[in-house]
This record gives sequence, structure tokens and C-alpha cells, in this order.
Amino acid sequence: MTNRSISKRTGSTLFFLLIILIGANLRTVLTAVPPILTNIQHSFQMPNWFLGSLTTIPLICFALVSPLVNGLTRKFGIMPVVTTALIILSVSSLFRVYSFPLLLFGTLLIGCAIAVLNVLSPVLVAALYPNKIGAMSSAYLLSSTIFSAASAGFSAPIANVLGWPLTLQVLTVFPIVTLIVAIAVQLLPNQSETLKKPVKQTTAKKPQQPVWRQPLAWALTGFMGLQSLLFYTILTWLPTILMSHGYSQSNASLMLGLLQLAAVPMAYIFPNLAGRRTRQAPLIWSIGIFFLLGLGGLMLPKLPLVLALLVCVILGFATNAAFTMAMALFSLKTRTPQETAAVSGMAQAIGYLVAAGGPMLAGLLHGIWNSWVPVMIFLLVIAGIQTYCGLLVDREKSVFE
Repeated sequence: MTNRSISKRTGSTLFFLLIILIGANLRTVLTAVPPILTNIQHSFQMPNWFLGSLTTIPLICFALVSPLVNGLTRKFGIMPVVTTALIILSVSSLFRVYSFPLLLFGTLLIGCAIAVLNVLSPVLVAALYPNKIGAMSSAYLLSSTIFSAASAGFSAPIANVLGWPLTLQVLTVFPIVTLIVAIAVQLLPNQSETLKKPVKQTTAKKPQQPVWRQPLAWALTGFMGLQSLLFYTILTWLPTILMSHGYSQSNASLMLGLLQLAAVPMAYIFPNLAGRRTRQAPLIWSIGIFFLLGLGGLMLPKLPLVLALLVCVILGFATNAAFTMAMALFSLKTRTPQETAAVSGMAQAIGYLVAAGGPMLAGLLHGIWNSWVPVMIFLLVIAGIQTYCGLLVDREKSVFE
């Protein structure tokens, strides 16, 4: 076997590991926090108002940083920006546990770093695997779903043994290992040159209009933003809704875990199916039907256990199918890594701003009517608009047509 073939095999292995490991970093250090909030509060004597902000702060960072990523890749290149984000993620994850100010500052830095990885993960897929976008999107989204569910499920039991600071620090192994692989990718000869160099604009007869002027980019932004709103609103209020149906707090939490577990197969199925099809309309319609069944089930006056479990499974299907479809569309509906970065940055910037307001608006609606039915009606309307946005995107081969 020649050195060239060995180098090619090594490069292929490193590229695959990089995609999988970046997926593992997208949620892991964040989803580990909610189950151990009480432990953190007792250690730092945190005010009650700050507990919820540990989730809200990263969302705001996602919104503020995402539009900047495209410009950074133009100036420095994709892999240097990814590497810098992984360094920031590693350092902030390691040191956020030592004091209340460091926890606040570390959460801000973590939000900024993950915002960069959120935007550039579909860009890397499009750049490294232009002919396998669906399959590789499935791979990193499946990785993201599995590792985030594991960190959410095991952080509390592990914290009871190791303590919460060491538990969160153990998770730093993910960005550190990913950083090592990212550096190794950049040391490969020739294969990664396009990723190391600043990204150039696509050559065309006419200057390409900014992404903000593309109607279909706004439709894709609508799809991304509304699915984010649905996910974070359901994630926030589902245990409370189930408790209003008579379930205990413990059982309601377990059902939320079931929702996250049910999301795992969707991370593989939907991007893979989308990548094999020229039109995604049937998949987008199926997502809308999932939301209709799941949210409609929560509106029933009585929710027996079997039906409650089924509703959680369906909502798990709906939320993750919508998320993975949005992430896959970033790559499928653009023609170059530069276009992918532009659309991904725009959609995630606005999307996470929209998502941050969803749980608050749902709580406000419940407070006005003292019922969850108006909230479910509101979310069903949002799901309908999301479906319409997805169908608009599906009409054209590219956002920049």
C-alpha cells in the first residue's frame, strides 16, 4: 500500500471522526446542566432568577454570534474558526465550575463556541462529503442526539457520586478530543487545504445578492426558527402539562426523557431520507402531522398513561425530525460551503431569538386563561406555519436560485 493511499485512508477516518465528534459537542455540555441545577444553586447560593438563565444565555449567544460566523470563515477559513471554537469550549467548560462569576462567564463563552459549531457543522458536511450530505448529516445529528440525551440522563446520578463540578469537567473530554482531531485534519497534506484557507466568494457572472435578500432564505429561516420555538417550548412545559393531567413530578420527568429517547431514530432517518430525495415535501408534511397528533393529544381532557407515553414518543419524533430536517436543508438547498454558512448563520441567528421567546409566551398564555388548551392551539398554528415555510423552501433546488 502506497503512502498516498495510507494518507487518503487516514484523511477519510479523521474527516468522519471530526463530523461525529462535532455532533457530540453541539448539546452535551448544555443538557447536562438542568438535572443538576439544584446542586449548583446550593453550591453558589445562586438566586432563583439565574437558574433559568443558564439555558437562556446560550440561546441568546446562538442568536448574536451566528450571523458573524460567515464573515469569520471568509477571513480565516473554516477549520481555523472551528479549532478556535473548540479551544474556547474546552477552556470554558473546564473552568466554569469554580465560582458564580466563572459560571456566568463560562456559560456565555460556551454559548458562543457552540453557536459557531452549530453554523459550521452543516458547512463541514457539505465541504467534506458533497455527495453524501444526507448520510453524513444523519451521522452527526444522530451523534448530537445520543450524546445530549446521555448527558441529560446520567449527569444527576454521576453528580451524586463524583459531585457536580467534576461531573461537568468530565464532559470537557468531548471538546478536547474533537480539538485534537481538528488539529490533525489541518496537518493532513493537500486534502484539507480548502478548509484551512479563507473561503472565497463563488465566481459568477453577476454578483451574488446577500443572503438577507433571498426570499427562500427567509422561508428556511422561518422553518428553523419555528421548529426551535416548538422544541424549546415543549421541552420547558411538557412536565408541567403532564402534571396538570395528574402525573407526579418524577413520572413527568421520565416522560420527558422518553421524548428525548424517541428523538434518536429521527436523527438518522430524516436527514438520510432527505439526502436521497430531490423533493422533501412528503417529509415536511409528515413532520406537520406528527406535531398535529402530539399537540392534539395534550389537549384531551383525560390522558391515560398509555396515551401519555404515545404522545411523548410522537412529540419526540416531531421535534427532532423538524430539527434534523432544518439542519439538512442548510446543506441540501445551497451549492457551496460559503452559501451554506450564510444561510445557516442567518437562520440560526433569528431562529434562536424566536426560540427564546416561545416558553415565555406559552407561560403568559397559560397565565391568562389558566388552561393549556390555548397554548396547544398556539403551538399548532406555529406548526402549521412551519410546514408552510418548509414547503416553500422545497419549491426550488437552491436558496440562491
